[in-house]
Amino acid sequence: MKRGRVFFAFLFFLLAVPFAGLAAKDSPDRAQIAQAHIVDPSASFIDVTARRAELGSATNPRVLLALKNQHGCTNSEQPDPPVGRMIIPHHYLSGSNGPVNPDEAKATVPYQKLQQAVTDGADRYVATGDHAEAACVAGLLARWAAAKTLLDYSYRESSQAWYQVEWTLSSISLGFSIVQADPAVSAEQRKQILKWMHDVTVYMFDQDPHPEDHARENNHAYWRALCAASVGILTDDNKLYRDALEQYVRAIGQMNPDGSLPLEMARHENALHYQSFALTPLVMIAELAHRQGTDLYSMRVNGHTIADAVDFLVRASANLDLMKQYAQEPQTFSVFTDKRPPA
Repeated sequence: MKRGRVFFAFLFFLLAVPFAGLAAKDSPDRAQIAQAHIVDPSASFIDVTARRAELGSATNPRVLLALKNQHGCTNSEQPDPPVGRMIIPHHYLSGSNGPVNPDEAKATVPYQKLQQAVTDGADRYVATGDHAEAACVAGLLARWAAAKTLLDYSYRESSQAWYQVEWTLSSISLGFSIVQADPAVSAEQRKQILKWMHDVTVYMFDQDPHPEDHARENNHAYWRALCAASVGILTDDNKLYRDALEQYVRAIGQMNPDGSLPLEMARHENALHYQSFALTPLVMIAELAHRQGTDLYSMRVNGHTIADAVDFLVRASANLDLMKQYAQEPQTFSVFTDKRPPA
C-alpha cells in the first residue's frame, strides 16, 4: 500500500544484515531489556564501510543490476516542506479495509518524495561513498527541520497524519543514520536535524490517545517504536531506545500459537499483507539493537521469537488456506507473487 511504502525496498533487502545469519547469543531477559543502553550513537542499522566493501566485490547479477540502476538524492526531486496544518484523509474510504481513498495519496505526495530522496541518497552513499549524496540528504532534511514539519497536527483531528509521521520519520531517520558521519554533513546541520527528529518523536508519542492500552498495539505501535529506536540511537536517548525494545518484546508476546499477529489477522482481505507490514519495523528494530549489542532475534516471549512470525508469513503465502481461519476473503498479498493491496 502506498501509505506504507517507506522506501525500504533497497535498504531492507540489499543493505540490511540478513538476520538468519546473525550469531546466536543467550536470549536476553526482560531485566536486561530494561537496562539496555546505547553503545554507539553513530552506528546505523548496518556497518556502512563493511557493506560498501561487500557491494564493491558483489557478483550476484541482481545486486549488480540494482547498483547499475541506482538513483540518488542528487538526481531526485527535492520536495519543499508542506505549509500549514498537517491534515491527511483516511487511507480507507470506510473502516480499516476495503476501497482506498484516492485523496490520501494526493495529500501524502510531498512526504513520499522526501522519503524517496533521502532513501535514494542513503542507498547511493552506501554503494559509492559519494559525499554529494550525504550533503544532499542533510541539506534536504535541514530545510524540513527549519520549517518544523511533522509537528503541526493532532491525532484527534487527523489520525492519518499521525500514521504518516510514523512512516516518514522512520524512513528519514534510518536514511540519515547512514550519512550522518560524512564530513559533508556539517555539525550545525546534524544538530539541527537531530533536534527536529527528537522533537517529532516526542510529539508523536504525546499524541497517543491510549498510551497504556497495550491490547491496542498493532503495526502502528511497531512503526512508532522503530522511530524511537532510530531517533533514540541518533540522539543518544536511552529512554527512547529502551521504550522501543520493550515494544518489540510486547509484540512478540502478542503472537498466536501459529506465529500470526492477532491484530493484523483482523484486517480481512489485507490480513497477510499486514503480517508482512508489521514485521518490517520489528525486524529493523532488531537490526538497530544488534548494532548496539542486544540480540532481539533470540528474545523469546510466551514461547515465541520473531522467527515464528516470519515463518507464518512464508507458510501462509505458500498456502493461503492457512488464512481462512482468520479471514474468509481472498488475500491481496503473498511474498511469492506480485499480488499487493491497492495503493
